[in-house]
Formats: sequence, structure tokens, C-alpha cells
Amino acid sequence: MTKEELLSRLDEAETNEEIAETGRELLALDPESPYGKLAVWETMEYEEAMQNLDMLREALDKIRAVAEAREIPALVDDDRDALVYATVMMNLGFSLLAEGETEEAYEVAKEFANFDDEGAFESRTLLYRTMLDLGLYKEILDTLEADPLESVVGEHARAIALLETGAEHDEIFDAINYAISLSPDVPFFVINIWDMPEGDEEADDEEMDVLNDAAYLAEPWCATDRRLAAISAQTFLFGYLTNRLADEKEMKVLKEGYENAGLSERVEAVKKHLEQMEQAGRDPEEIDAEALSETANILSELNEEE
Repeated sequence: MTKEELLSRLDEAETNEEIAETGRELLALDPESPYGKLAVWETMEYEEAMQNLDMLREALDKIRAVAEAREIPALVDDDRDALVYATVMMNLGFSLLAEGETEEAYEVAKEFANFDDEGAFESRTLLYRTMLDLGLYKEILDTLEADPLESVVGEHARAIALLETGAEHDEIFDAINYAISLSPDVPFFVINIWDMPEGDEEADDEEMDVLNDAAYLAEPWCATDRRLAAISAQTFLFGYLTNRLADEKEMKVLKEGYENAGLSERVEAVKKHLEQMEQAGRDPEEIDAEALSETANILSELNEEE
């Protein structure tokens, strides 16, 4: 078979066996083929794949040359080279992050995000997580200002960066609130109010997005008590108001805390109002937005009293 015939067969392959076999045939024709290297690497078991990251490094060098030789569109669905370029960067970047090779992962992430200018891939997740791990807080804020795309991980990274660079309380508070608003279920997994589902539990695409974002944000947010405290106050009150909390002990502690702060009547009135909105069939996103707004108001009042 010719290279083009093998690439066409690879495009249509449905099983790991077909992908791996076609990848090996491509490499037999051209030992430097980035398509073959990616195909073979993706069908390896995890440990073997982590031991063979050089295959992805080599594939990236080759496919990058293709990208630099012509303008590859960011919409990659109909462009094999663009898809391979993005897929190699995604696999290499996240694998390096998992292996603790954070500086190299960051270099890949910058290239990946620059290419992925329409957010078709999880380039921002990789970019802002590597920046958080490297402590590049000022750079995070600068990058966000220049980034045309908004992302859940990016906005959480902004909040952490503001916290770490000594921003004003209100600015940090607003950043956390806004980050939560982009995906309200994420912080409940981040601070372990909700358990991550078991591996055999099915999740739709939207649920997978929430779980992926939470997985990459949990370690940064829980890295210090100060960070954990900053996101917990809003998450617990927001969860209480929207009935996202199920643990009776947690509920009791929160109620006592609001009573001691003299906020019990206010909190319960808001909670009742939100329940009435739900009973009236209001959109869940509208209810969450109202709950976050009230969360901000209540905690701001509490902070002023302190």
C-alpha cells in the first residue's frame, strides 16, 4: 500500500488493532512518519506509552514542520495534518504534566494554545494548569488578558493568581464567584464535597467537561489552606442555597455558623426564594446565577461585619 492508502485506512480504522497495524505499516514505509508514531503510541498500554514519550516528541517535530510550511486552519475536522498536530500536542502535553515534566509541558502548552485559537481542544486546561504548577501567577494574569478565549480552568487560575499576588479581597472574591458561575458543579468536586464517579459510571459530554475541569483544578485549589478557605466559603454557601449539599453534619455546621453570624434569617429567606423559583419552573442556570449573586452579597456583608 502507498502512504496515502495507509493514511486513508487509518482514518477509517475503528479498533486499536487496526490503528496499531496501520501505524506500524506507515512506519515501515517511513520510520519518521508522525502519523504512524501517533497511531502506534495511542494504542499502547499506559505504562508503555509513558515510557515512549520520545515517539510523541519526534512526531511533534515532524508535524510541526508541516504546520510551519503552510497555514493549517484551526478548524481541524477536515484537515488530517491539523488534527494530528493538535492531537500530538494534547497527548504529549498532558502526559508530560502527569509525569511531572511541567516545564516541558508548559512549552508544549504554549504552542498548543497558540494553534488552538478557537478552543476546539483542551489547550487552555493544559496551559493554565502548567502555569499554576510553575507558580507563574503574574504571567497567568497577563496571558488571560491577551487570551481571546474564556475557559473554566483559566478563570479559576485567575482567582488563584490574584490570591497569590496579593490582590484586594473584593477582586479575589469576584474572580472566584465568576469562575464558579462558568461551571457551577466544578467546585463541589474540587473540594471533595462530591466524590468523583467510579470509572465504570457513564457520563455525558457536559458531565465529562465538569469532571475534567475539576480533576485539573483540585490539586491547585487544595495546595494550601488559604486557597482552600477562599473557594470553600462561596462553594458551601452556594451549595446550601441550591440544595447541592447532602451531608447532614455539614448542613448542621453551616446552619450554626450562619446563626452565630446573625445571617440565618437572611440565608433561609434566600434559600426559600430559590426553591420557589425552581417550583415555578425557572431555568436552572437562572436559579444558579441568582444563587451566586446572593452568595456574593451575603458573604460580602459577613466580611464587612468582621
